[in-house]
Amino acid sequence: MKLRIQAALLTTALLLTPAIQPAQAASFTDVPKSHWAHDPIDVISDLGIINGYPDGTYKLNQPVTRAQAAKIVALATKTKPTHSFTPDFKDVTPAHGSYDHIRALTERGIFNNGEAFNPNASLTRGQMAKIITLAYNIIVDDNDEISFSDVKKINGYHSYITTIAELGITTTAQGGEFKPNDPVSRAHMAAFIHRAIEFDNKRKTGEIYYDQAQRKYVEKVYSIPEPPPAQMDESLAVQTINLVNKERQQQNLATLKQDDELSAIAQIKAEDMAKNNYFAHNSPTYGTVGNMLDQFGYDWMGYGENIAKGYTTAETVVQGWMESPGHRANILQSHFTNIGTGYATDQNGTTYWVHMFSTK
Repeated sequence: MKLRIQAALLTTALLLTPAIQPAQAASFTDVPKSHWAHDPIDVISDLGIINGYPDGTYKLNQPVTRAQAAKIVALATKTKPTHSFTPDFKDVTPAHGSYDHIRALTERGIFNNGEAFNPNASLTRGQMAKIITLAYNIIVDDNDEISFSDVKKINGYHSYITTIAELGITTTAQGGEFKPNDPVSRAHMAAFIHRAIEFDNKRKTGEIYYDQAQRKYVEKVYSIPEPPPAQMDESLAVQTINLVNKERQQQNLATLKQDDELSAIAQIKAEDMAKNNYFAHNSPTYGTVGNMLDQFGYDWMGYGENIAKGYTTAETVVQGWMESPGHRANILQSHFTNIGTGYATDQNGTTYWVHMFSTK
């Protein structure tokens, strides 16, 4: 049975999530705000999941060891061992700083129990995909909506890699090289964990759920009764900015600056969805939101995107966004400073709305 969906919403952000609410993390001397991993590192360091070094550095490109990965994942998922479980590893003793974290994940079956754990070996990207999938109890499907040129089905990590790719936990481009045997850097580990936390938070609040019929995770669809489509005006998109700023003023937040450059990109995204008949943050033409901003030379420190489909008035689309926790979080995100808006209709008269937020 197919359900008629009158209006739909999707949201994404690369900044701070409402469920985390971290304070400002101490600055690492080698992580400038302009670095792509700055915000994920900021979030998880504030949560105490990963630390810097005594000299004040984070060491972005240094590989993560298997022992370090065990500690990071165990802390992020709040996984602790029982008193009765003792692993068989001969190369990790109770004196090791990550022993209990390794023990906890091994007890859950995330690491295989055996004589050798190899705590100082670098964690590979394939291994990372597996432990994140298992640690966060992510359902593995075989839809293979995303594939990589260097990850064949005979690869033992294939299903884990494609699953986290479909969820956006890894943002490697479709058809590109995932490099499953390469070590995971500390910068990438921060990003992977941050995105996994965001996914888990949305799953807990119902923003994301597993659809058994489609055999994949989908974002919740919100429906609002709409009148028949009327003659639309592009100025309606601009009206949504005033409505957003009204919501922010009610929460004593600074109003967002209407950003013409960002609006131009948001308009291209809206037209791209209408033309190519898709509704998603990842564009088949431009890639992820971050990729799109970079492609058009937009300077940003953080970004977010709300998109909607099927709404016929500025009031109802903002109402729909405000009634959705993830979209509301973007609208009321105190770190955002700028907003751009786009609006388009497809050949059937279906409306597409885009709000892009940025931190400048």
